[in-house]
Amino acid sequence: MFATRLWTAIACVAWATAPALADEDYAPVCELKGTNGMVTMLLCPEGLQPETLAQEGKAACDGRKPCGAWVWTDASAIPEEAPDAHDKLPKASVQQALAIWMNEAEQLISLAKETSE
Repeated sequence: MFATRLWTAIACVAWATAPALADEDYAPVCELKGTNGMVTMLLCPEGLQPETLAQEGKAACDGRKPCGAWVWTDASAIPEEAPDAHDKLPKASVQQALAIWMNEAEQLISLAKETSE
């Protein structure tokens, strides 16, 4: 009985703290630059919060699973056409990406580079 209550409490806390990603009135702020198979490419303005990036990725994937929405802030880093698999993205583009929204895991993976002083 205690285990059931604990599990219920954890589930309620997780639900209450999850970002609201399914807002039907949400107006995207990123530009969809291409999609092909499981790869989606987004150009976003600089300075967006992780919660907003997650919402943008989820909206761009539009329920597709698997789907990875790659996020860039520099248009010159985005390939002209979306490849059909993540491993086909050019290395230079991958290195300049800001984040990836993994729709099947509902997780934003930050690719922020650490700067050395």
